[in-house]
Amino acid sequence: MMFTFSRFLQMTLILCLFASMISQVESNDKAQDFQLKDIDGNTFSLSDFKGKVVVLEFFASKCGPCKPQLMELREIRSAYPEDQVKIISISFDPRADTDEVLRDLAKNVSVTWIMARDTIGIADVYGADMAPTTYLIDRAGNIRYVSPGLTKSDRLMPKIDELVSEPFQPDNEVETDSGNTGLILLLTIIIIALAIFIIRKRKSSRKEIKRRHR
Repeated sequence: MMFTFSRFLQMTLILCLFASMISQVESNDKAQDFQLKDIDGNTFSLSDFKGKVVVLEFFASKCGPCKPQLMELREIRSAYPEDQVKIISISFDPRADTDEVLRDLAKNVSVTWIMARDTIGIADVYGADMAPTTYLIDRAGNIRYVSPGLTKSDRLMPKIDELVSEPFQPDNEVETDSGNTGLILLLTIIIIALAIFIIRKRKSSRKEIKRRHR
């Protein structure tokens, strides 16, 4: 079958769409920003903590492993200063976990970090369907680690250490790098598709010449 220019364009379009899908999958690593009120009525956003490592936990007060998880987070809180690591615990059962219920829980477990109720469904956005689930978000706002279920502090802390030690890249630098990567990927795909088109075209021409000389 002759490899026409129209087929070349079709192949290029398919490859470009595939590249776009890859970029979208990679962009999903960015932590979705959100705004909530904590159990004391203070409004906060995830983006307020850009430049810091964030330990984001989704839990429910009635789940068995969730209280032990809060105790593990308490160990993490005591190991890092506030200007390096922020901890946010969000209940994804806002009907049962009222502010009063969570305030009592925070008092019993000695929670000194942000605790809030998920009144906007952010747990669904993050895909947290198990209590507890812990996310580690780097200083640029990217999700770098997810751990469903009870996770010991000695398992989380080495990963937190890595994120704390990484240099912080402002948004404009990250976006520029991402844009360059996408452009390079697109150009590479076009060049490969063009090379395939030329090779197939030459083969078709040689076959045609041989056919004519027979």
